[in-house]
Amino acid sequence: MSYPSYGGWCPHYYPRPYYYSWIREYPQIKTDTLNQSIQGYYSLMEEGYKILNRLSDHAFAVQVMTAAQAGNKQEVDRLMKSISSQSKISSEFSPSGIGITVDPLVETDPCCKLAMFLKWGK
Repeated sequence: MSYPSYGGWCPHYYPRPYYYSWIREYPQIKTDTLNQSIQGYYSLMEEGYKILNRLSDHAFAVQVMTAAQAGNKQEVDRLMKSISSQSKISSEFSPSGIGITVDPLVETDPCCKLAMFLKWGK
């Protein structure tokens, strides 16, 4: 049995346009949104400093840890929200530590988020 001659042409060969891969046009770079995010993040960092300063107060830390140890999430949230009203503060805790997330109050176009985890046990 012989195969028909294709004259060197393979019916399964499709040339790949390699020359198109480097001729991509990208939109012009605009840093406006990034700069707005950076400015928003500065305020979240200030909120983070407030949280850290408040948690470094022994009496307040004992209140937070006692409520967390008892599994009282509402009390932990209340204590965390008492630190600042300029941002949305949420927390999750475990026997080994507390995770704190700080979001801007403006929820229509969130720019950024600050998250920290502080260890308080083994």
